[in-house]
Parts: sequence; C-alpha cells; structure tokens
Amino acid sequence: MPFGPWESFDACVADMLKQGHDEDSAKRICGALKARLEGSPNILEGNVSVDEKNLIHGEALHPVKTFHPEEWPNVRVYLEEELTKAAGTLVGKPLLLDHQRLLDGKVIDARYEDGAIKYVAELNDSEILEKIRSGGIKHVSVEYDWRSLERLDGVAPRGIEFLGLSLLEKYEPGDPNASVNVWESVLKRLRDAEEKRMLQKELAEARERIKALESERAELVKRLGEAVIEPKAEPIIPKGYIHTDEILKRIPERIPGFWGYAPSKILIEIRDLCLKARRCEL
Repeated sequence: MPFGPWESFDACVADMLKQGHDEDSAKRICGALKARLEGSPNILEGNVSVDEKNLIHGEALHPVKTFHPEEWPNVRVYLEEELTKAAGTLVGKPLLLDHQRLLDGKVIDARYEDGAIKYVAELNDSEILEKIRSGGIKHVSVEYDWRSLERLDGVAPRGIEFLGLSLLEKYEPGDPNASVNVWESVLKRLRDAEEKRMLQKELAEARERIKALESERAELVKRLGEAVIEPKAEPIIPKGYIHTDEILKRIPERIPGFWGYAPSKILIEIRDLCLKARRCEL
C-alpha cells in the first residue's frame, strides 16, 4: 500500500538502503513513517516499538574547522572521510543536555549523507521536546574519542568513535550548522508529498475519463451526425415549398368585396393556415 512518496513499505526500505542505511535501520525508519502516516501509533516495522511523537532529527556534524579557545585541541578539523567512517558509531549512543545532564533518549540511526552526519534519535522528555519545538534548543554537539590526531591546518582527529549527542540550550555549538528538529517537520513534508501524489493520481484518472468521453462523443458524431444551427441563420426552404411570409405578403388585409364570397373565403382560410403555421399551431 502506498504511503508518503513511496509505493510500498518495501520501496521505502529499498530507498533507505540506497541512502546507506543497514536493513534494520531502514525498516525502523520506514516503520515509523508508515505508522505515523497511517495513524497507527507506537508500531514500527522490524520489531521495534517507538512513539513517533518523541523522535528528533538533524545534522550532528559537518566537515568543518571548529574553534574552542578554552579547550584542547582548540582548533579541530573534521575530515569528510573520517566522518563517513565514524557516522555509524553514533547509533545507540545517549542524548545529553549541554554535555552535563543525561537525558532519557538515544540515537537510533545515523549516516553520512549530503555533506553531514544526519541522525534520528528518540527523546522521552516532553519538556526538552517542547523547547526544541519552540526554538529554545536549536543546535547539537557530539562527544567522541579518537585513535590519533593529525596536524592539518589545526588538529584533525582520526579513527573517531562517537560517545554521545548533546542538545545545546546554554552553549553555542562548535559547528554552527549542527541542528535538531522534532520529527513532525519531516512528517509534514511526507504528508504533503502523499497529498500531492494522490492529487496527481486523481488528475490522471480525470484526464483518462475525459479522453474516454471525447472518444465516445466522436463515435456518436460519426454515427448520427452533428447539426450546428447558427443563431441568425436564414431558414432553408426545401425545393418546391414557399415560406408562409411570402404567401401572407400576397393576401391583402382587406379583401375587396367585388372579388366575390367564395374567393374571399378561400383567401381568408389560407391566411389563417399560414398564421397558424408561423405560430407552430398546426
């Protein structure tokens, strides 16, 4: 059964696999989307149960140079190849607030795509969720360990393993584009896509019906012919007939008495018949 922009659940999973997700993550994401769009809360494909209202998503880190004057190393360079390899290690890691308070939540999916580590996380804290919705919390910051550091116009960590994802309320992020949003924004786009797909389907069906009706009309015209009468067109008088107006022009309004009774009576009857014909009373 179609949902969102996909023709079926399997099509959604296949799309997610193409984007770099493993099979479990793909089913988890598609299950959440399908359950939400079909109005079946708390049910996810792949034997995972999550309340979709508690999902958040965003971009955790980009290939950037960040500055941390009060920390070491104070200039950090994040390389794309390292972020690509490390993205999956964010899955299953806890959520924190301002790197201090442990939250009831964890990252359930993460991948490197379109120049960023993109994530989906479950957050079971209504107060923090509301702060995200209202814009009180807009950014995130990653916690990680590394295998080695390479001097490269700063210090580039190699062999990154993520340890957690912190939502930032009181601090500015090292990566200004690291973001967090509630899942409803994604669902709205999917619902809009579903409505657009349905409207396109209805439009295509309407066009097919119009095409079929035009075909039927053409067939009827071919079999029966089609008469088109111009509003101001002069009537066509068949050969051998004369218009009633021409007859009435030739009968005087007052018939002279010297014509005799019989001829006068015949002319009066002819005039009455023409007037009735004009009024379509015959």
